[in-house]
Amino acid sequence: WSSQRKFGMMASGNSAFLQQWEELRKRARQLEADVDGKLIAYNRMSISQNGDSVSASLAAELESLLLQLSETNDGMGRCVSDCQTGEGARMSNVLQRHRELLHEYEKEFRKIKANIKEQRERDDLLHSVRQDIGEFRTAASSRTDSLVRERGATQHSLRTVDKILSGAATTYDALRSQRQFYNNVALKLSSFRSRLPTIDSLIGRIQRRKKMESIILAVVIAFCAIVVIYFSILR
Repeated sequence: WSSQRKFGMMASGNSAFLQQWEELRKRARQLEADVDGKLIAYNRMSISQNGDSVSASLAAELESLLLQLSETNDGMGRCVSDCQTGEGARMSNVLQRHRELLHEYEKEFRKIKANIKEQRERDDLLHSVRQDIGEFRTAASSRTDSLVRERGATQHSLRTVDKILSGAATTYDALRSQRQFYNNVALKLSSFRSRLPTIDSLIGRIQRRKKMESIILAVVIAFCAIVVIYFSILR
């Protein structure tokens, strides 16, 4: 009777032990299926370059699932260590396959995560380069506009100087003609000076007028010279 009772207790213990093992194995298979599906979605996300927030959320889910799977495998490992039946070798082989599968999942997860990080860094660098190019083009366009405005102002100044010089030349020619005219009048009046004393005063006025014209001509010529020198310095 004692032997039968002992055998019954062992059979009952083994049954509970095997039930625990099967529950852990079932849990491992479910977690593996979840990890496999999440890894596929995570890999697609790395290819399609979805938002960072979605990618980070999915990565966090995968890390949690992998941790749970690792803990489940550890529980199966304890079952294998405590196994006192002939099932120990078979259970050990099953556990080894689960651990290898976990290792592959972790390796694939790290690879996809690294690819996403590398792609994000490339995108950030490309964005930065495009932004620098845009700023350079804007600055170049601004400098070009400034040069165009300066060129327009210079051309306007040159046209103004040409007009002033043309006006000065015209005034000079007019004053020279007037001076020649007054010289001719003065010569004619000089011939009558002895016979017409009153003409002396007229001649005096003409000479004063001639001096005044000479002064005006000198002032105009000086002003034109100053203007030409000023715009030459501006250029």
